[in-house]
Amino acid sequence: MKQLLFLAAGVLLASAAQAQFGVKAGAHYATLATKENGRTRTYYEGQTNAKGRIGYQVGVFYEKKLVGRLSLVPELQYSRQASDLTVSNGLIPDNAYYADYRLTLHYLNVPVVARVMLGRFYLETGPQGGLLFAAHEKGYERRVSVFNIGHHQGPSNFDQAATDHYQRFDVGACAGAGVKLPGGFAIGLRYSAGFISISRKLEPDTYGGSLKNQVAQASVSYQLGG
Repeated sequence: MKQLLFLAAGVLLASAAQAQFGVKAGAHYATLATKENGRTRTYYEGQTNAKGRIGYQVGVFYEKKLVGRLSLVPELQYSRQASDLTVSNGLIPDNAYYADYRLTLHYLNVPVVARVMLGRFYLETGPQGGLLFAAHEKGYERRVSVFNIGHHQGPSNFDQAATDHYQRFDVGACAGAGVKLPGGFAIGLRYSAGFISISRKLEPDTYGGSLKNQVAQASVSYQLGG
């Protein structure tokens, strides 16, 4: 995974004479696909729900012409992705755990897409690698004794750095479409989905199921020489 990121970043900075560099920025809707380790839980056992939020991304790219209408477009992109998570877990010995918090993830993403031009319009698809360099959790948690319902702890508020709670690398794919405008500008839509779970179960009562990134983004770009 590290080699993929370094290789894509190196390709992005190479071949300047034969490529058209550009910058892009936009907004996205990010959420996390949740799954309880391949099994369905009852309400008592617990469940996890994720609600997406609006975020933003900025980056640089170049478009290298290959043959005909086909070109290769590597990007280097910062993405701030946030979701609201609600977690309940009734499988902890002697206790039940509840948490409601906002998770913010800061990624350096490297999508490498093959683009096909159809007049002024284009279609694109390709792999995407991501490096998580910061994560933050803010919300509250509560623990309740299953043998003494009246006895509980909390709610306890937390506002903490949480980079170590999640996998540092993500691998996925993306696909999108767009239109090139006069003056080197373009408008694009893209959807990306992670293939691997980013969650790490560090404590018995935290969420240990699957969390996979899902992002739908819109962007405006400007391309030198476009």
